[in-house]
Amino acid sequence: LNIIISRELDINANVIIDGEGTIYLPKIERVYVSGLTVNELNKLLHEAYLEFIKLPEIATIITKYRPIRVFVDGEVVKPGIRIMPGSLGLFGNNKGNKNLNIFMEENESSSDKISVFFPTVFDAIRASGGITQYSNLKNIQIIRKDNISNGSGKITTTLNFEDLLRLGKNSQNIRIYDSDIIKVKKSDEPNTNLLTSAILSNLNPRFIKVFVTGRVNRPGSQTVSRVSVLSDAIDMAGGAKIMRGPVTFIRFESDGSIDKRKLKLTKNNRGKYNNPNLRDGDLILVGNNILTSTNEVIQEFTSPFIGIFSTYGLIKAISD
Repeated sequence: LNIIISRELDINANVIIDGEGTIYLPKIERVYVSGLTVNELNKLLHEAYLEFIKLPEIATIITKYRPIRVFVDGEVVKPGIRIMPGSLGLFGNNKGNKNLNIFMEENESSSDKISVFFPTVFDAIRASGGITQYSNLKNIQIIRKDNISNGSGKITTTLNFEDLLRLGKNSQNIRIYDSDIIKVKKSDEPNTNLLTSAILSNLNPRFIKVFVTGRVNRPGSQTVSRVSVLSDAIDMAGGAKIMRGPVTFIRFESDGSIDKRKLKLTKNNRGKYNNPNLRDGDLILVGNNILTSTNEVIQEFTSPFIGIFSTYGLIKAISD
């Protein structure tokens, strides 16, 4: 903070709020300021300095914001605590950037304008991996600590992010503060169209990585579109081999549980149980069947004996 105490006497101080929530100022020394608004701090300091200065002119300028911690809960890809920058500064004219927050200050005295913008609900959800197909964006709840002058406590509001994604109504994308809780409710039905809008608006990443192994032509990590389903990932892995068994789908849920399914490979019913939408980190195993397992055993045994026994002869010997 840059705190102007008296312009007439040219008294000011540059201070940092320490981990205990206090600052150190001339004459009045240690002052606890954590949780105050700028106006509340100015009023407090004005009363304190009346003891030493006849007409104090208190003005507080925030020169740097510390990081904030918010809790994102509910129907997002990776719920939990997120540490966000308190503010970001961009040089030059950034007014045309759609991703900037509506809260903006400009330093007109500088030859290069410095735009300062603050993290928003959009940024917090994006840092949590974005939404899922079951996110109810009409019902995003924000729980916030109220100002001390308002009696502290909690205040709650509900946002409609569908209006933001579909109509560009940025009024729903409010600034977030330290200790905010953001709850994204769950809808009963999936909404893949909304997921597409989230990707186009950069709320969700455009691509994710999944791992496909087993009886596919190019096993390994696969980069797929955020709206891909299981069959798309197998196609990206070069497709499944002709002789194959069931598909095992494994997902580690955010609550620590494991979603494991034995599926029959199908390209139909996109987004349904047997061909689910994918998330980052999903594992897909295209398994063996009895025939492929037998063939692999035969391959291991016939390799050292090529020229002595034919594969047909060995199969006949095993069957006899």
